[in-house]
Amino acid sequence: MKSYPMSFRICCLLYSLAFSLMIQPLTAQEINKEVLVVKPYEPALSDASKISSMPALGDIETTTPSFTYKITPSPIPTLFEVTPIKPAKVVSSALPKIYNTFLKFGFGNYTTPLAQFNISNLHSKEHSFGASIYHRSSHSNIILDNDDKVPGGYSTSNLNLYGKKFFRDFTLSSDITAEHEGFNHYGYNTGLFEEDSLPSFERSDIHQSIMLLGGQAGVQSTYTDSLHLNFGANIKVNYLTDKANNTETMLMIKTSFSKLIQSFMGGIDLNLNYFNHNIVMDSIGNTQFSFSPYISKRSEDWKFTVGFEGFMDQQDVSRFYIYPRGLLEFTVIEKIIIPFIGIGGKLETNHYQKILWENHFITPGLKVKNTNHKISAFAGIKGSISSNIDFRADVSFTTTENMYFFVNDTTTELENTFTVHYDDVDIIQYHGALAVEPSPLWNVTADFNYYSYKMFKEVKPWHKPQFDLLLNATYNLKEKFLLKGSMIIYGTRYASSTLPIAPEGYIKLEPVADFNVGVEYLFSKVFTVFLDIYNLTGRSYMLWNQYPSQRFNFMCGFTYKL
Repeated sequence: MKSYPMSFRICCLLYSLAFSLMIQPLTAQEINKEVLVVKPYEPALSDASKISSMPALGDIETTTPSFTYKITPSPIPTLFEVTPIKPAKVVSSALPKIYNTFLKFGFGNYTTPLAQFNISNLHSKEHSFGASIYHRSSHSNIILDNDDKVPGGYSTSNLNLYGKKFFRDFTLSSDITAEHEGFNHYGYNTGLFEEDSLPSFERSDIHQSIMLLGGQAGVQSTYTDSLHLNFGANIKVNYLTDKANNTETMLMIKTSFSKLIQSFMGGIDLNLNYFNHNIVMDSIGNTQFSFSPYISKRSEDWKFTVGFEGFMDQQDVSRFYIYPRGLLEFTVIEKIIIPFIGIGGKLETNHYQKILWENHFITPGLKVKNTNHKISAFAGIKGSISSNIDFRADVSFTTTENMYFFVNDTTTELENTFTVHYDDVDIIQYHGALAVEPSPLWNVTADFNYYSYKMFKEVKPWHKPQFDLLLNATYNLKEKFLLKGSMIIYGTRYASSTLPIAPEGYIKLEPVADFNVGVEYLFSKVFTVFLDIYNLTGRSYMLWNQYPSQRFNFMCGFTYKL
C-alpha cells in the first residue's frame, strides 16, 4: 500500500475543511479561526539527476548566399564655377640699362663753379674700366672778427683712371690718380695786431698748394667657397708735394690669406709700409711691417675671432708692438638682439698726407709722431627693432700714447697755421647708430658719439668736440623729386690761447650746427636739375680756431647721362 507524505496529508485535510465551510449556510455569524498543526513542516529535496553524456563537436553544414545586383551610375551636378588662375609673370633677367657717360655742372654764390665728368664701359663679364674728372672751387672773402676781409677761397681738382679684369677665380684691378688742392691760410690771430699795425700780405703769401700723384694695383680671389685658399694683394704708391717743396713718398703693400680648416677659418694679414717724408730742413723715413694671424668660427647663434697683431716700427729708433685681437658675438633673439664684446689695439701712422687731409691749415712740412692705441676694449648690442629699423649701441675704452692735438703755431708771425701737442689719454666713447627705412621711398640714418677724455698733461683735448651728431634723410616724391637733408652738430670745443682774453690758457669754441637741404627734379631718366643749400642758418662757425666758415651758400645746376 502506497503511503503519502505527511505534508500531502495535511494539505488534503485543509482542502476538505475549506470545502465544508464553503457549503455551510451563509447565515453563519462566526468563523472559527483556529488552526490545528499536527506536525511542523519539514522540507525535503529530491536527489539530483546527472547528465552522463559528454559534449562533442558536430559538423554543421553552412550555405553561402548567392545573389546579384546592379548599380546604375548617375552624375551629381556641381554648384560652383572654377576661377581661372592668372599665369605667373616671368621676371626679365635683363640687366638694368646703364649709361656710360655722366655730366654734372653747377654754380653757386661765393663764385663757386662745379664740374664733374664720368665715363665707363657698359655691362661686361670680362672687364670694367673708366675715368672721372672733378673740379670745385670758390673765390670768396671771409670776414674775421676784426671785420677784415681775407681771401678764404679754395680749389679741389682730381683725375682718376681705373680698370678691372675679371677671371674665373680672381680679379685684377688698378687705378691712377692725380689730385690738386689749393687753399689759403687766412685765419690769422687778430688779437696780435692793432688796426694800423697789421702787416700787409698778398694772397700768394698765405696760399698753400698740394699736388698728389698715385697709383695702385691689386689681385683678389673670387672663389665661391672657403675650401680654397682665398688671397688678396695690393700695392699702392703715392707721391705728394706742396708749395714749400715738402715731399712725401708712400709705398704700401698689403696681403691677406684665409682658408677653412675643418670648421675653423684661419688667416693671416701681412703688411709692409714705407714713408719717406722730405722736408726742407730734414729727411725722415719710416718703415713698418705687421703680421696678424687669426682664427674664427661661427654658428647660427654665435661667432668669434681671436688672434693678435705684431707691429714693427722703424723710424728714429726701432720699436715692436703687439696688440690683441678678439671679437665675440652671440644671438639672443635672431636678427633682433645681438650682443658683442671685443678687444684690440693699433699703431696709427701719422704721415704727412694723412695730417694734411685732416687739417689743411697745418704748418707746411709738419712732422707728427705715430699714435699708439695700446689697448681698446668695447662692448655693445646691435639688431633690429622691426624690419624697417636697425640699431647699434656700444661703448669703448681706449688707452692711447702720443695722441696729437692741433694748436696754433705761435712761432709764426701771423699764428695762422697749426702745430701739434702730445698727451697720453684715456678715452671713453659712447656710440649709437640708427637706420630707419619705413618704405623704399624714405631713408633716415643717424650717428651719435659722446667722448670723455682723461688728460695727463694738456688742460683740454684741443679742438676735440665733447659730442658729435650726424643725421641724413632722403625722400623720393613720386619718382620726380628727390629731397634730401642733413644735420651736423659738434659740441663744445676748446683751443689753446696765449692772449690776455684767455687767462686760463684756452678759449671756448661755440658748438657747430650745420643744416643742409637739397632737391633734385627728374625731367627724365637722363636729365635732372638740382639745388643744394648749405649752412641754412647763415651763421659763421669755426671748425678750427681763427678760421670762420662761409655763411649761407647754395649750388644749382643739372646732370645729364649719355
